[in-house]
Amino acid sequence: MEDYVNTVRPHKERDTRTRQAGHNPDGFEGPLKVPTSVLDECYESFLAADEKRQKASTQLFTDTGLMALLCRHDRVLWLVNMTSAGERQHYALALLNALFRHIPSNMHVGLLYDIGCQLHRSCIKWNFLDKFLDRITFGISVFHAYGHQWPCQIIYHPRKCSGFGLSDGEGC
Repeated sequence: MEDYVNTVRPHKERDTRTRQAGHNPDGFEGPLKVPTSVLDECYESFLAADEKRQKASTQLFTDTGLMALLCRHDRVLWLVNMTSAGERQHYALALLNALFRHIPSNMHVGLLYDIGCQLHRSCIKWNFLDKFLDRITFGISVFHAYGHQWPCQIIYHPRKCSGFGLSDGEGC
């Protein structure tokens, strides 16, 4: 999955320079309901979204962390070892691919993720999970929602999205 993401998506440095040069005017990307400028601000404000910031050294440790996919009842469904510095999207994409391989083709999934707005944006922009995208409702876990810009809070907060009930995405 990591190789696939790296071949489809250009390097972030190039993408950032293009945006700063004014080539990407503010607006909406595809069906996203949050403006590009707001998504850019969310991206810049979160450590987890910044793949260059290291929380663990890859020089000392082979595995730098764990990422889990949990069900609504906070039970682990799949777990991956993170082997690169930073929380990269390919880990979440790999977990979601595993999930969709094991559930019925008519099942809809509500996804609560700390940086769900950024994952949703990448899926729209780079066609990640394109076979399953119409079956996913993206949300941001409750605790992390308040760290996002207010438009992200309005669109991605699980209390404002249909189907999440009282799930808060803060289990495990």
